[in-house]
Amino acid sequence: MKITIQKALEQDVESINIIEQESFKTPWSYQSLFEDICQTELAYYLTAKTEDRKVIGYIGMWHVLDEAHITNVAVDKDHRKIGVGTALLKALIDYSKEAGIKRMTLEVRENNVYALKLYENLGFVSYGKRKGYYQDTGEDAVIMWKELFGPTGKPEDIF
Repeated sequence: MKITIQKALEQDVESINIIEQESFKTPWSYQSLFEDICQTELAYYLTAKTEDRKVIGYIGMWHVLDEAHITNVAVDKDHRKIGVGTALLKALIDYSKEAGIKRMTLEVRENNVYALKLYENLGFVSYGKRKGYYQDTGEDAVIMWKELFGPTGKPEDIF
């Protein structure tokens, strides 16, 4: 399947919201997604679209100083495990490098083995945990970092 990765547009918010609601136990609201995508200058979102322009995935981040904080990544349930998440994350990494961002960070549920593997495969390194970070389950979050311009990309190079 051929997919296109492009900057999220206002007309994509409804489709992004549907994927968000299907993907997370505690999803963001439509209004929060709309504000982040359409009104927040620090936010940057990408979508993955099929040849017929259907949104099948998205990724978002906040650009703060020289860092990117990945806020959310989700793929439509019918298009998972075929490389859409990887394509989105690679595109966001490329954008971040072009934007002069030095490092990227995110939190991921400690039991989300698929997401952990995706991030590790693209050079993110576990740096610690946030105890009880996810209020819906009390689950810990793994804090991951990726150094975009450092010598080794290891956490000790970040700080």
